[in-house]
Amino acid sequence: MRGGPPSQGGRLLRILLLRVCPLSPDPGQPIMLRHAEPPVTDEVVGRIRRADWAHGLRGCLTWGIPVALLVISPERYFVILWPTLLTFMGVACLLNARRCGRVHCYFTGPLFLLLAGLGLLYGLGLLPLGARGWSTLSVALVIGSIMLICVPEWLLGRYRSSSNPSKPSR
Repeated sequence: MRGGPPSQGGRLLRILLLRVCPLSPDPGQPIMLRHAEPPVTDEVVGRIRRADWAHGLRGCLTWGIPVALLVISPERYFVILWPTLLTFMGVACLLNARRCGRVHCYFTGPLFLLLAGLGLLYGLGLLPLGARGWSTLSVALVIGSIMLICVPEWLLGRYRSSSNPSKPSR
């Protein structure tokens, strides 16, 4: 059986794997996945963490201070603070995603930018969210942030594998 033609089960497995991932289409070849990535070493993890703005003190400063300002500021300043701070946070997320491949930043960056735009439109009276519009936006910010920080990294891992942590942009 080893040297003979592939069995029916082997053909079915090959067909299934062709649909799921790249492999050699030659049925005479053993089933081996192409483009397998080398294991991640501690050195690579260290480089990624150093490039990751969402990690450590830099993350607390970049996202913690704007969140604290949103929490403590009076509502009459929301029309200025929401768009400004959420745009800053969204752009920082997208830059961090590009820099180190942090998965949740690909999702939270657009969320923050969307909420910045909605906050501006609501603050200018162009978006009718009712009397409790800021509360609605705040709930969307909190729940959306928690979901988009936790779920993508739970499903996809903390960092994108195609990012290049050895050469972070500065």
